[in-house]
Amino acid sequence: MKTQVHHGDNGNILICALCTIVIISLIGANVLVNCTRYYNITAKQLKAWKEALYAAEAGGDAAFDEVRKALDPINLSFTTDGWVSASPSPSPGPAWTKTISSFGQGGSLSTTVTIDKLTDNTGTIPATTPYYRIRSVGIARLFGLPRVGLSDQFFAGGPNFVANSASRGVGDTLLRKIDFKYDHFKATYGDGDGNNLVLSTVTYPQITRRIELVAVPKYYVFSGALRIVNAFDGPGTTGFVDSYNSKNPTNPNPSSPKVINNDIPGPNTTSYYGSNPSNSTFLADAHDGDVSVATKNFIEGGPIWGDVTTNGGNVTHSGYQISGTIDNNVPLTLPPLSAPDTTGFTATSSGTGTITATGTSESSPSGFVCSGISGSVTITNGNAGSPTFPYAYAKIVANGHITGKITIERGVTAEIWFTGNMNVKGEDLDNQNVDRGTQTPNPGSAGVPPSIPPTLADDPNPSRVGHMKFFGISPTAAGTTQTIEIDSPGNIFATFYAPSADITLAGNVDVFSAIVGRSFSGNGNAGVHYDKALNQVQIGVVTDYQIASYVEDVR
Repeated sequence: MKTQVHHGDNGNILICALCTIVIISLIGANVLVNCTRYYNITAKQLKAWKEALYAAEAGGDAAFDEVRKALDPINLSFTTDGWVSASPSPSPGPAWTKTISSFGQGGSLSTTVTIDKLTDNTGTIPATTPYYRIRSVGIARLFGLPRVGLSDQFFAGGPNFVANSASRGVGDTLLRKIDFKYDHFKATYGDGDGNNLVLSTVTYPQITRRIELVAVPKYYVFSGALRIVNAFDGPGTTGFVDSYNSKNPTNPNPSSPKVINNDIPGPNTTSYYGSNPSNSTFLADAHDGDVSVATKNFIEGGPIWGDVTTNGGNVTHSGYQISGTIDNNVPLTLPPLSAPDTTGFTATSSGTGTITATGTSESSPSGFVCSGISGSVTITNGNAGSPTFPYAYAKIVANGHITGKITIERGVTAEIWFTGNMNVKGEDLDNQNVDRGTQTPNPGSAGVPPSIPPTLADDPNPSRVGHMKFFGISPTAAGTTQTIEIDSPGNIFATFYAPSADITLAGNVDVFSAIVGRSFSGNGNAGVHYDKALNQVQIGVVTDYQIASYVEDVR
């Protein structure tokens, strides 16, 4: 018997299979399209999120570079290269702002940066020297669909960002600070301090990131005997460069014996390192009379107890009397020294007379201005009778030459700034202070005043040298060089910071000091003795700025 086979269902099965494949393909395609879309959204947003920070940091770098350009921080105005005064100015002000647009790939990045001039109220930074807050906003244009990959409650409380400040969005919206229609930061925080809140629309969807930097001044600190910009020729052929530490109880002084040092080449090599040559403490303190020269122009007269660096020189230990290391590949830059701000200073005679110092700190000295010092000037301690702090600080700006005698009384720390030349004998610079030694300072407290007149144990400045400081203001006329010439008789206890001055020591003058100059020449028995205690004394000259704080405003 034959069995009949029916083939009528075969076509239906094929149609069902094809429909199933089509449905699965449509589902797959829809999933793929959605995945691709959200992947593109996420990728673009992540890219813009990172680029917004790059833009903010670019603005911060531009502002910091502008701050570093101006080594005359008193007169900074920031009104060139596109900088304009910010209005209204953030407190306390003044402030300057600049916008840099259309950079990055496709010109999609921009940044707006503001520099705020601030003043330190703690006494750490002198009141006349500002520091700066830099606020930079980086903006990256957001391409693609105006949406986020996670749930979005951006307008849960209405379109006003202020109404949503407590719970403004979730997911990517909150994380990435995407501004689709409005600038959320301005609407909620204004300038960052809560001022000028405004609902501001944005031209394109964008991502913004904000950073804040604080730039503080770097002060010059003497870390060696001599730093010279151009040429060094010294010390005197029978003199020497060395160091000592005024904090030690027995310090070198003009009456101390010069002692033989066998550590470096040369016959009868001597140094001041105290009246007790057998004490290794003083010997150790003698080896920091470092000399740094910004060029290859180095000539040695007498021995140098310390390290020597040049920039391109050929100095070696052979044929030289140098106790420390030698490095001929050390670049050195010293910016010109600008005149200080003399607003509020008292005008005084440039010939003879008495100047009374009543300033209570290095950052708030008594200010005086004159046309030069040609006679005999005495700076007296106007705080000598104080039961709490019998010390005084003065800042004198001489718009001319120094050729007369300057005496500073015990307890006075004086800065003398001058625009002209200096031509004096060692005995003309009379510093009547003393080294504090190892005694602990006692500035006084309630019911326990310090000794009056000041004693070694009370003086907050350990170094006698650090009480008399000379600053040679760089000439503004092209091709002009300042000169400082010091001759015998007499020894000097003072520092010299004059990066544009040619400095000459003649005769048998000994300078207990630290020296910065354009060039240095010492002849005869002239020598330089660096007080290591000066490396703890800031001299009030801003040589650069540095970033002390970097934070991102994550609001």
